[in-house]
Amino acid sequence: MGAGAVGGYFGGRIAQRSSANVTLIARGSHLEAIQKKGLQIKSEDNTATIAVDAFEHPQEAPRPDLILFTVKSYDTSSAIKQIRPIVDDKTQILTIQNGIENYPKLAEAFGRENVIQGFCRIGAGIAQPGVIHHEAFGEITAGEKSGRTTDRLQALQALCGDADIPLHITSNIDRKVWLKFAWNCVFNMSTAIANVTVEKLFQSQETEALCYDLFDEIRMVAKTEGVELLNEDAKNIIEPARDLKGFATSTYQDRQKGKKLEYEAFTGAIVRLAEKHRLDIPYNKTMYALLKLIDNNN
Repeated sequence: MGAGAVGGYFGGRIAQRSSANVTLIARGSHLEAIQKKGLQIKSEDNTATIAVDAFEHPQEAPRPDLILFTVKSYDTSSAIKQIRPIVDDKTQILTIQNGIENYPKLAEAFGRENVIQGFCRIGAGIAQPGVIHHEAFGEITAGEKSGRTTDRLQALQALCGDADIPLHITSNIDRKVWLKFAWNCVFNMSTAIANVTVEKLFQSQETEALCYDLFDEIRMVAKTEGVELLNEDAKNIIEPARDLKGFATSTYQDRQKGKKLEYEAFTGAIVRLAEKHRLDIPYNKTMYALLKLIDNNN
């Protein structure tokens, strides 16, 4: 559901490499290209054109056992309405979206027993309609609130294994999601504002220090939400990013293409939680103001 760069990559790989019957839900020229020519995934080590069913509306597709929910955060509410008619008690929904606000929305709409919380690590973009350029990574992490490895997680791991997609099962999904969320809040937002790829943030002491200042505020907010981020987490998140040469975050790509920016799911969420807990987060509030200005003029 939402077969852009992320959903198209994972859905396409499952269609290509496993025996699962896959349907992509997309829109516009991207959908038209997939329907006419198939979905092409270009990777350094594996470029393939995949014949896969694709539709604009979920109700056009066969009733699914699993929905890989990959729409942008600002489309979550509308996408929930679109898939509601095809979800029954047995349907599983895996969300690997950005942010911390999407899983609660899906769980409220369909029940926790039908929704699996997760996230992905991938560098990919739509090079042109019907063509996904896969640059780096391509893995999924998922887990249960209970920390147990349940039957549905094992089934998901088996499916991804067939498709040669690394799937990591974690016993602490909330902490893992917040770590990925912190990475996005720092790097997606900074690169979108500065209009640069990730490694260029380390070209000056000031922007490198800003990354740590942003993380410190995020860590403070996380603690009020019951999630402990450690001093070493800042280093583990930020330092490896200096080696991501030419890595374009999804929000940076969206700015380059003049598309709507997904900043509400990141800095917006941090600002809202800080206001809820009456915390002062000047660095993230400044980022939020700049992102809103850029988005309104993009």
